[in-house]
Amino acid sequence: MSERTLLRFIYYLLTLPVYFIGYLFLKVGVFNFKEKMRKCIQVVDERNNEIPDVFISYLIAAEDHRSQFHYGIDHIGILRALIRGILIGETQGASTIEQQFVRVVTGDYSYSILRKLKEQILAVLLTKKRSKAEVAKAYLAIAYYGHNCDGAKGIESILRHSLKKASEKQIIVIVSRLKYPKPSTEVSRWKGKVDRRVAYIKNRHKNATNKARQRMLRTAARSVNIHFGLRKRSPKVGAFSSKSRSDV
Repeated sequence: MSERTLLRFIYYLLTLPVYFIGYLFLKVGVFNFKEKMRKCIQVVDERNNEIPDVFISYLIAAEDHRSQFHYGIDHIGILRALIRGILIGETQGASTIEQQFVRVVTGDYSYSILRKLKEQILAVLLTKKRSKAEVAKAYLAIAYYGHNCDGAKGIESILRHSLKKASEKQIIVIVSRLKYPKPSTEVSRWKGKVDRRVAYIKNRHKNATNKARQRMLRTAARSVNIHFGLRKRSPKVGAFSSKSRSDV
């Protein structure tokens, strides 16, 4: 079992109790979960086609680089945030893309443990209903990017052309504004934060791309080795068969 497969399995085991709790909440009708889940699914179905697929990898690099492993909750991110909070008193986010999407759809931005738990449960339930790519694109289509700038129309107002024509730099700038939405005042100070965020996202995306390419090459190399290994052994099989026939 590879490390990646093992990590997915661990995430799966850790997420199972949350899923069962959420399933129970849906059946019982606790916290209006059924209506909230219906609304989340509706938004995904209606809005995900507004954003091109090319945006997804940059969003993941910026906001949720373990997205391919978890099922709506990033337990490693949560643990890291808790440790940093206890040791150095630093507040650090650990929300996945699914959690951020749920937060925007439900409009619940309250600072409480209960809100966070409900958000996590809904995020896990959502990953069972819709793909990560669909949720990611729907999130970008409804997110807040700054003063008078919301959702897909807000992105188009930034680009001043179709989203399909967006360059890599433009996509990264848009994604950076999820963390640093444009304010109505003190724009010069905001630009400095965005520039640093852009450099960070670009570097993470480059590293992720390189790792993916290396995995692809390793897989291809293994396939070649297996192929040629079989071809090397095949003459022996033929010789043995020929010898057997002559002996007979």
